[in-house]
Amino acid sequence: MKNVLDYVMVDNILTPEQCQEYISILDKCHWGPHRWYDNAESEFKNTKDFDVTYNVEVQTLMRDPVMNFVTNYVNKHNARPEFNFSGMRFNKYIEGEGIVRHIDHIHSLFDGKKRGIPIMSYVGVFNDNYEGGEFMLCDEEIKLKQGDAVQFPSVFLYPHEVKPVTKGIRYSWVLWSW
Repeated sequence: MKNVLDYVMVDNILTPEQCQEYISILDKCHWGPHRWYDNAESEFKNTKDFDVTYNVEVQTLMRDPVMNFVTNYVNKHNARPEFNFSGMRFNKYIEGEGIVRHIDHIHSLFDGKKRGIPIMSYVGVFNDNYEGGEFMLCDEEIKLKQGDAVQFPSVFLYPHEVKPVTKGIRYSWVLWSW
């Protein structure tokens, strides 16, 4: 493999019916502003770049398709790592919202008994009936359709962002392993 994008995998892992069901469940949840930890200032930041929620029911329903996706990646690259996973976070971007270019070098995510920083990032979308909201990885657009997911290493070589939504609402999910 000679290109960093060789270590990126995209696949459709959820049906349109599953996506609609999950959006219906998530729409009933309390959504709050995205928070992130600023290592330089040693504090959490609340920014109004998009809203987030957590939901055990949807996370449980998504477990098998997501783990099959992870297994396909591991098999493709002949790797046998022992992964730990974060909880799944659900994101909602309304018009004008996105997330700036960043890397997933998250220190504050894993506060339980098992600690680490992410080695893999997983992002998926529940819908594609919005405009804008493009997922950019390594300055290239990764076109995601309803039910698609992308996975990639969580290192400095994989900066990514979501461009601002210009029309509609973008529903997505994110998960990390370490």
